[in-house]
Amino acid sequence: MKKYYIITGIMALIVSPALISIGYFGMLFGTVLVLPAMFMLMFFFWYLYAKKANMPEKASQIFLPVLISFGYYILVWIITLGFIGYNSAGVYLALTAPYFFANFMLMFSGGFAQFIYINIVSALLIAAIITGTRKMNEKKIIFDKKILIYAAVFIFLSGAAVFQHYWQSIYTLGADWQAERVEDEVNLYNYHPFSHNNLLKRLDDSPTVTFTEDYPRLDGATAAYPVYAAMAQELYKGLNRDSVRRYVNCSKTDVAYERLIKGDIDIFFGAQPSRQQIDRAEEMGLNFELTPIAREAFVFFVNKDNSVSSLTVKQIQDIYQKRIRNWRHVGGKRERIMPFQRPENSGSQTIMLAMVMGDKRLPAPLREEYATGMGGMISQVAEYRNYSSAIGYSFRYFATGMRPNPNIKLLAVDGVEPTLDNIRTGAYTFTVDVYAVTIGERSANTRALIEWILSEQGQDFIEVCGYVRIN
Repeated sequence: MKKYYIITGIMALIVSPALISIGYFGMLFGTVLVLPAMFMLMFFFWYLYAKKANMPEKASQIFLPVLISFGYYILVWIITLGFIGYNSAGVYLALTAPYFFANFMLMFSGGFAQFIYINIVSALLIAAIITGTRKMNEKKIIFDKKILIYAAVFIFLSGAAVFQHYWQSIYTLGADWQAERVEDEVNLYNYHPFSHNNLLKRLDDSPTVTFTEDYPRLDGATAAYPVYAAMAQELYKGLNRDSVRRYVNCSKTDVAYERLIKGDIDIFFGAQPSRQQIDRAEEMGLNFELTPIAREAFVFFVNKDNSVSSLTVKQIQDIYQKRIRNWRHVGGKRERIMPFQRPENSGSQTIMLAMVMGDKRLPAPLREEYATGMGGMISQVAEYRNYSSAIGYSFRYFATGMRPNPNIKLLAVDGVEPTLDNIRTGAYTFTVDVYAVTIGERSANTRALIEWILSEQGQDFIEVCGYVRIN
């Protein structure tokens, strides 16, 4: 009996998660069929095991290791991500190591909530395979009363995990279970250089500059990724979708700036550094060199059904300082305003503090949701929700180009809308520069790349990619 528990526990706790994880990893290379193939392989392994293993007859004994494994993973999720939040993702990743590749993929697809359903489906599938196999081979299985307790525990843990996931989404929203969300994240694989059918823009003519060695290493903000990834695809010769990973990444603003400070990359693309990032560089005896390469708009958005279409700078400041708490005070319905924020040191939060709030204090939000990654790959990102009383902010290109949503509308500021013409002329109040940021001495190829970006062809390409040229 002890041997059965050990082997079954290892299969449920390690082997099955590893197979599922490998299936998710296959999706990294666009091979979606790998995941169902791994489920089939898991089915085959459990079929052979159930057929040949010396199992006890009582169902409660047969399924105990499976329930324990399921309970372990679900409790890890509930405690680390459900209660503590995404700032404990590192602990979660360590405790769910067999799911490493699956978790790696879930980071990019918008969080780890799918982990709950993966485990529910996996546990039910294993139970079904064992039951079916034993019946097919005419092996006795006694469904004793304890199995009802197991079923109750399974349902309770599943329900608790699902509730925790939705509770995170509604905590700051009241009890609006139907709230639609605008997530400040996007599938980065759609913009991966040299990958098949990516969404990157192309040059109409042959580039005036190309690189065949000593490729500048690029990283930056999510909203800038389609631009610098497209540049790499057009200018970096001799690379493919795998080898380009050494030179082009999107770790997002906070982590990308840290990588720049450490010398792991040559150019950061995105918003200006925050005060903390500047201080961090100065502690290392370094200074950022900022080269404006494009213009962009920092925008505020609300639900499309919100009657408010324009706010003044003062009204925005008062909303975020909680001095204005109801939409009726700015021409809207009698409804409490829910102003959402981004994490500290993210690109949009830096602009919010520096350009919008200035010297005015920005109170902490009711609750911030974060999605962090392991090993410095994914920086913290907030999740913006979109329902009638919410207001959030982002960059125009991200909100309209990378993550368009018909249920939101961009607000005018002081009566001026964030159109391309208003950004080009600077008429829109919160027009900002997008920078190519370097630190220390620039290599010859780094200088050449920045010079190309500022050239006529480079600036034309900036506009093709959806930004406004700087010159």
